[in-house]
Amino acid sequence: MPPKSQNMEALTGQAMWTVRKTLILLSLFLVYFLLFAGFAVYVPFFPSKARDKGVSETVIGLIFGIYPLVIFVFSPFLGYLIPRYGPPFVLLTGIFLFGGSQILFGFCSMISGQTLFVVFCFLLRTTSAMGGAAAETSALSLVMEQFPDNLGAVTGASETFCGIGFSLGPALGGFLYEIGGFKLPFIVMGCSAMAALPLLMILLNKRERPRSRDSLQKSTSFFKAMRIPGIFILALCYVIIGLSFSYFDPILGPYLKKLGQRPTLIGLMFLIYSGTYALSAPIIGWSGDRMKCFRCMLLFGFTGLAVSFFLLGPSPFLNFLPANKIWLVYTVLPITGLSGGFCFVPIMPEMIRTARANGIPDNSSTHAVLSSIFGSMYNLGATMGPFISGICDEHFGFQWAMSVAGFICLSHAVLLLVFTLYEYVVISREHVDNRLLDEEEKLLSTN
Repeated sequence: MPPKSQNMEALTGQAMWTVRKTLILLSLFLVYFLLFAGFAVYVPFFPSKARDKGVSETVIGLIFGIYPLVIFVFSPFLGYLIPRYGPPFVLLTGIFLFGGSQILFGFCSMISGQTLFVVFCFLLRTTSAMGGAAAETSALSLVMEQFPDNLGAVTGASETFCGIGFSLGPALGGFLYEIGGFKLPFIVMGCSAMAALPLLMILLNKRERPRSRDSLQKSTSFFKAMRIPGIFILALCYVIIGLSFSYFDPILGPYLKKLGQRPTLIGLMFLIYSGTYALSAPIIGWSGDRMKCFRCMLLFGFTGLAVSFFLLGPSPFLNFLPANKIWLVYTVLPITGLSGGFCFVPIMPEMIRTARANGIPDNSSTHAVLSSIFGSMYNLGATMGPFISGICDEHFGFQWAMSVAGFICLSHAVLLLVFTLYEYVVISREHVDNRLLDEEEKLLSTN
């Protein structure tokens, strides 16, 4: 074959591969949107429906809280399952489980008995969380495998779709509930997830098969990775940002109601916060990929998040700021969303860099394990956040509740700074000493 024909064939193949990767990425963005919209679609109407059946506020809170708790417990197992069965299989299985659970949840309203209603709500919320964890973790593993050089930008873009899904989920749920009752929101979300399966099956059908047992023996594990100090510190970053993102849920709405805000304006407040985060995340990821300064971005983000929590109260020790002023909330919430982007987006690229620096092989097994660390640790924080904020708000008031969140974020920023300085001073010196020893041994061997 002439060289020109070979070049044309190579360029055509490369273009087709680029198109396929683009379609895979857009499909994964759709998965993120559906997962987070499905998670939040319950919010506007489920509590009222559950109260009508005699379910207490505590049990309703537990039904909502079981979702992140199940992801926290189940995610470490995904670091074992994904390398053995492949990210595509786990992704498709997770979407099927999530979508099926959503559809079935819509029929819970037909259950007349209170106890049986609660049991089925817990059961289907649990299976939905397992499916969501499998889909989200395997999707992140695929993103890391497909786009290793643009991980920050791709992660930021995926967070945009997560934020859009989380923001539009309640509005979509309320709209569908009004026109079709309890069943329609869950049937629409579940069927939408199911409809994505054929497209993903076509795009991912050329993925490599799961690795052999010999290659699996060279892989890492969830707990082995967590024993590395750098990865453990970054896993704590996921815990803190998960706590921070969920901290507002039980207390910001009642606080704004006390300030005379209508439900529509309260929803707008949450949209300002999540919208700022969603819009800024891709830019933050793109900047991180270019400058490779992920650790500095994390320090800036957690410090900014701490300051925004202190201002939002405002904290009692900031007595020069007026309390109970709505303009202060409007001013601070965009800062909170922007700081959240700096906290979240750089974690995974920095975690991959830390894993490589500690000798962990850069393969699909490592991607699966790091993805499972994200899912587990983030949802641990998301489980803790509403619990801590509710207790602090009930016993000490909104101002001190915000102050507690500020001190948590500031403490983690200090911990991250101290560890970064330790890495720079101590670990770098050890590398230099080891290199000098190697050079001396080489000189002695040549003599």
